[in-house]
Amino acid sequence: MAKTRISISLDLDQAERIRLAAEEGGQDVSAFVVAAALTEAVRRERIAASFADIDAAIAAAEAEAESLDWPPASDAPTEESVRIREQVAAARARAAAIRARRNAA
Repeated sequence: MAKTRISISLDLDQAERIRLAAEEGGQDVSAFVVAAALTEAVRRERIAASFADIDAAIAAAEAEAESLDWPPASDAPTEESVRIREQVAAARARAAAIRARRNAA
């Protein structure tokens, strides 16, 4: 199997902790780091899978909410409705940023 080299930067104390942990486990640093990273990758994949249905439901609700006109056009804007509209817009922007970060990962 072809190997790929990945370079990482560590503080001296981090490197020493990893080296000692690998040594205690009878592994070289490379094998230790690969095993730890793959364990974390599997953990994150399982978490994502367990929330996939919920994430899909939230995305569908957010998509539906984007199409709603709020407050209804027939309502005269009040100071409170303007404030709420701004809060809704800010929440939608935060949700979009979270989705973008999640999709980028």
